[in-house]
Amino acid sequence: MPHSLIEEELFRYGIKNIVGIDEAGRGSLAGPVVSASVILEKKLLIGNPFNFNDSKKLSLKSRKKMFAQIINSKSICSVGISNNKEVDTEGIVTATKNSMKKSLVKINYDYALIDSVDLMIDKPYFNFNKADLISVSVAAASIVAKVCRDSLMSNIYDKLYPNYFFKNNNGYGSNKHIEIMKKIGLCTIHRKTFKPNSELIK
Repeated sequence: MPHSLIEEELFRYGIKNIVGIDEAGRGSLAGPVVSASVILEKKLLIGNPFNFNDSKKLSLKSRKKMFAQIINSKSICSVGISNNKEVDTEGIVTATKNSMKKSLVKINYDYALIDSVDLMIDKPYFNFNKADLISVSVAAASIVAKVCRDSLMSNIYDKLYPNYFFKNNNGYGSNKHIEIMKKIGLCTIHRKTFKPNSELIK
């Protein structure tokens, strides 16, 4: 379970606004990569009282409950999106970095904790693998990014492209999703450079 030791150590050095950054949708076959930047209100941060965790380790019900706790608090949140065309044009690593930077633009922070990606930003930061399993701030960002992206996939793209059942697979490569692509081809939000998508283009 993530803890607040990193943030508490930074607080001791007089650093106040600590932002956690994470993404969702990096490995998806369709749709955007969505990143979130979150500065948690201290009552949600110190000691991790609400048990925030890596979004992939939470049930749908828990994710939505924790998302509501974050959004309805005095926490500061922002989301950045790189769509599938940006993923195809720039590559997934650059598109992910860009989505993270987009999420940071309107946030006034002193120090950033980033999951995996080195953003090479101007302000002080630390990036490390599996940060959402270590830092509460990054775990909160992973929850916000995941819930926002899932909402896009189920409430918008599933209605635009109902044949692909995006509300069930969120654009990931489930067996059923791949079977559908093989039968009817790709839609406009599929990532053309990702396998097996690239092999299905005629």
